[in-house]
Amino acid sequence: MPSFSLATLGGAPPLTLPSVRPLAVGLGGTALFGFALRTAVSHEGLSVTHLSWAFALPAVSLLSWALCLPALYILWATRHPNVGASHCLLAARDAFHTLGLCLASTTPILWFFAATAPESHVSSVLAFLFTSLALFSSVHAFVQALQHQGASLSGFPRFAFLCLYTITFAQCAHGAGLSLS
Repeated sequence: MPSFSLATLGGAPPLTLPSVRPLAVGLGGTALFGFALRTAVSHEGLSVTHLSWAFALPAVSLLSWALCLPALYILWATRHPNVGASHCLLAARDAFHTLGLCLASTTPILWFFAATAPESHVSSVLAFLFTSLALFSSVHAFVQALQHQGASLSGFPRFAFLCLYTITFAQCAHGAGLSLS
């Protein structure tokens, strides 16, 4: 008697789920940076507020993607019918992974300046700079992931999406109470 598997029924390829590792790295990296950001801004020891910032920064990042991605997809799907919503979601996952890596890699520098110069505003400036560069890198990773899948987002649409994502991130962060002042 022949054996059947999901791969042989109907000739369909086996079901593969996308890796959750990039999402976990993105969440962990942004949470670590959120914790360090609270230390750099408040110049105080461990408190419950540190944990709230560690949870709020990943939530703000995911919310920003959730708000911006549908707007991009609706406008962009008319120009590229071969790219579906799953392509955009996978590219956003890769972008969030890049954001987490960028923020996590700058966390030791932020902690160093928060510990060695607690009364200085250098750590706030560095936090703003690191976050801005991480947002830019995240959008660049998103565009590269889409190009890898055969789509293009270049020129003005790329710049417009970067601006939309950055403004949305800033508004969500402000609404969540994550401020550098």
